[in-house]
Amino acid sequence: SSDLVRQGQSMTSGAIAVVGRTLGDTAPTIDEKLGVQYGDFARSAAQALQTTAQKIEAKDLTEIGGDVKDFVRQNPMVAVGIAAVAGYALARMVRGSDREA
Repeated sequence: SSDLVRQGQSMTSGAIAVVGRTLGDTAPTIDEKLGVQYGDFARSAAQALQTTAQKIEAKDLTEIGGDVKDFVRQNPMVAVGIAAVAGYALARMVRGSDREA
């Protein structure tokens, strides 16, 4: 059971890291399409996601849940912004994979 939790934790941190890298890679496009301030926000969000992925890998599951709740409670607008930018990046990834098929 603990191996399964650890595997899920590793997969989660890996997925967050991928979204962070994708978001960082998408930042120049966001600069062009939406403006530099949004690209800067994407870069900041990408860095936050990378840091979060590293923290997830290092913590146990109960600590992670508490950290997420605290972050959202203290930074609700940043959390919504990160979710929006991550959604944009994921949509671009999906559209990109559809074109390759």
